[in-house]
Amino acid sequence: MRERLEYSTDLRYGLAKSLLDTQDGLPADVSRNLPIDYAEIDTAFYYLPQELRDKISSSSSTDPALGDAIYRGYIAVFKVIKDMVAESYGEDDKARGFPTVWDIDKRLSELRSAEPAAATPSSSHKPTPLSTKTREHLAAYLDNGGTAEYALDCIVDRAREELSPLGKLYDAEKQYIDEVLEGEDGEERPECPNDLDFAQVRVRLGLPLETRGFEVPEDEVDVRDPSSDDEDFDE
Repeated sequence: MRERLEYSTDLRYGLAKSLLDTQDGLPADVSRNLPIDYAEIDTAFYYLPQELRDKISSSSSTDPALGDAIYRGYIAVFKVIKDMVAESYGEDDKARGFPTVWDIDKRLSELRSAEPAAATPSSSHKPTPLSTKTREHLAAYLDNGGTAEYALDCIVDRAREELSPLGKLYDAEKQYIDEVLEGEDGEERPECPNDLDFAQVRVRLGLPLETRGFEVPEDEVDVRDPSSDDEDFDE
C-alpha cells in the first residue's frame, strides 16, 4: 500500500511539473496569444473545491496571475509530500510512516514563512527549504482556502483508481505494478491483509471516507486526460 501511495505521489507531481515546464518554456508572445490552460489538463485540478478551480481556470478567473500562483502553490504541496516521504526513511532505509494531513499542514505552515524544521531523529534527511517564489505560490494557495487535504486526497484516490485492482483505470497494462509489489523484482515483501484497504488508509491519514474529487467515468476512460496522437489515429 505504501509503495502505491509513493508511486501515486511521484506520478501526480511529475505530470504537473512537466505541464508547468512546458508552459514556462513558451515565448511570451505565444503565451499571450495562445494560452494553455495546463491546470485543466491535470487530473489533480479536479480534487480542488469548485471555488478554487474557478480562481485557477482561465475561462472563469478574473485574475489570471493569482490563478497561476494558486495552481503552482497547489503543485508545491505535492512536492512537499514527495520530500516528506523521502525524509520518512531512516538510516536503515525503513519507512517510518506516510505523511498525514496534520503532518503536511504543519510542514506547509513552516515552509511558507521560514526555514523548515530540522530533520527528525528517525530520519537522516533534512527538509529542503523553498525558494522565495515557491513560498509566494504556496501562500497564495493557502490564503485562498487551499489545504494539504486536497493534494493527499488526490494521491490516495488516484492510487486506488490507477494503481490497484480496485480501480476503474486499472487494466492488464498496469499489472506490472502488482508484479513489482508482490516481489517479482527480487525484493521480498511480506503480505498484509490491509494492502487494498483504502478506507482504512484514508482514516489513518486524516482524510474523509469519500474522496472530494471527481468520479472516474464509467467507460474507464478519464475524459479529462487528453488523448495522444496515436490514440486519435487509431480512432
